Amino acid sequence: MEKPPFNPSHIGLLCAMPEEIGSTIENLRNPIESHWGDLRIISGEWYEPGANYPSLYISVAWSGWGKVSAARAATRLLGTFFKERSIDIIFFTGVAGAANSTLHQWDIVIPNELVQHDMDARPLFQRYVIPALKQERISSIKKWVEWASYAIKNSISKNNCKHFGKVETGLIATGDRFVAEKSLIDNLSRDLPGLCAVEMEGAAVAQVAYQERVPWLIVRVISDGADNSAAQNFKDFLKDYEKYSWNLIETLLKNYKTAPWEGKIAI
Repeated sequence: MEKPPFNPSHIGLLCAMPEEIGSTIENLRNPIESHWGDLRIISGEWYEPGANYPSLYISVAWSGWGKVSAARAATRLLGTFFKERSIDIIFFTGVAGAANSTLHQWDIVIPNELVQHDMDARPLFQRYVIPALKQERISSIKKWVEWASYAIKNSISKNNCKHFGKVETGLIATGDRFVAEKSLIDNLSRDLPGLCAVEMEGAAVAQVAYQERVPWLIVRVISDGADNSAAQNFKDFLKDYEKYSWNLIETLLKNYKTAPWEGKIAI
């Protein structure tokens, strides 16, 4: 095969579970695998429909649940090269529990801020402050949030991103606990005004990318209400989500040419 007339961007795509990856790997050409213990990273070429050359290089992995697993996978993914190109940006997608009663299954939350709700280094630091960063919240890159919000809303309005609901931006809280108690959500919402959703990986991925000075974007789909029925709703939702997760990922890939690319970030 001829070399492409340009050097495609290399996107790192990370999820916690294979169901959140969906059929992404099946849509990559010329895939290769690398293994780091039990972590598998698949890299390949993604062709936009009708294209003669790869539109993007994609490296895909799923981390497993929790902040440590997510941080480990993000670090390995950011060190991945494909066609001699390093990762330009890391996308993390997957499901989350709603912390806001206006959010329902299939709604999408793109965080403009993330916090680790189980971080507590008192009395040396205030609650939620990440010692390595000396700050409570990790702010997403505004231009990327705006780009993704517009791209997904536009795709939904054209019925190209089926099953998905409204798109919101706001605060997401990450912690090593599956939230299935309304009392816990009520406490977190009181302590963290504006909280939209809870999950177990996002802020860890954001911290790694932030400290490595690589842009990142996190997109979460509501699977449950993070209440007493969360476990069953989550299991049922995941079966359906696996069928449609590629639609959301493909939307981001198809719109990447309009992305606000600015290279490495400064901290």
